[in-house]
Amino acid sequence: MVMAVSQISEHPDAFTVLEQLDNAQDKQQLIDIFDRYLRDIGLTTFIFAEIANLDMPFGKNLVFGTSSPSYLKKYWHDGNMYHDPLVRALLRANSPIQYSTVNDVTNMNREDRKTMDLRRDQGISDGYAFPLKGRLNRFATVGVHGNVDHLSYCDIAILEMLIQGLYRRATYFHPLPKHLSEEKSVGLTNRERECLTWVAKGKTNWDISQILLITERTVQYHIQNARKKLGAGSRLQAVVLAVKTFKIVL
Repeated sequence: MVMAVSQISEHPDAFTVLEQLDNAQDKQQLIDIFDRYLRDIGLTTFIFAEIANLDMPFGKNLVFGTSSPSYLKKYWHDGNMYHDPLVRALLRANSPIQYSTVNDVTNMNREDRKTMDLRRDQGISDGYAFPLKGRLNRFATVGVHGNVDHLSYCDIAILEMLIQGLYRRATYFHPLPKHLSEEKSVGLTNRERECLTWVAKGKTNWDISQILLITERTVQYHIQNARKKLGAGSRLQAVVLAVKTFKIVL
């Protein structure tokens, strides 16, 4: 603990930067403040992304940073998120991931390697990607780029703190789309939640009826009611929506 406190004292400006992020007046000022801090600690560029909807145009999602806009647009247009080992690693992570450790993954397919090559072509060979919990459980991350060999554990911890501040202020400037931000009064009954949970586990109506000791017709009734309340067109979509909005937890 003593070591951590002494190391933090070497970064007296970090809390000032956090306050500046909290008080940024627009997204460009937010970018400038964070970029300046990164350069002060020897890093180069960064990318911030919160993906509300993969079907929306690139600019409608909350994506910004100091990496080349043409790179970000190409990455999005070519569907590289679906072929990015770093994204797959972030989805399983609860701590920062160093880019170079993902670069060394050997079981990549051709599309994975194209994604990695595209990133390297932008001069992004190392850095850290920080997993974030986006609003309504959306995928979110901040990647900082450059040689990170000189960063201490304390440096990474401070970056995590600043990234939380960056995220908080960025979402203030970029509300979720109206159809996502409006809270819908969807109250599933206990039985509806139970049925959807078993559907998510691959059970048929007959399976669920045997587990819950009710008839298949009753199971179907509860699932249909849940679909209507969630505005879902199918059982699968009902499960997806219920999971995203924490109506059921798998």
